[in-house]
Amino acid sequence: MSEDVPSLGEVAPDAQRLALAYYEAGLDHGFQLGYRAAEADHEAAWAAFAALARRAATTQAYDELCQQRGESERAERHRRFMRERGITP
Repeated sequence: MSEDVPSLGEVAPDAQRLALAYYEAGLDHGFQLGYRAAEADHEAAWAAFAALARRAATTQAYDELCQQRGESERAERHRRFMRERGITP
């Protein structure tokens, strides 16, 4: 610390309280900024997930796409795989 700036213990009690009040206000402000930034990050992540879920819900199933491309064996392997894993009945 600089020599021309007194420590908190060297100043009057009123000045100590004032310095601590400003310090606490700065901590609170910093916390609020960090919290808002974290909320924005989470909101962006969930928006990306929601877009992925919507896309997955409206896309054709893999076995159907294989069937359309004329890959019947691959489509059947996928259907069997999904049944074996209990994903589809």
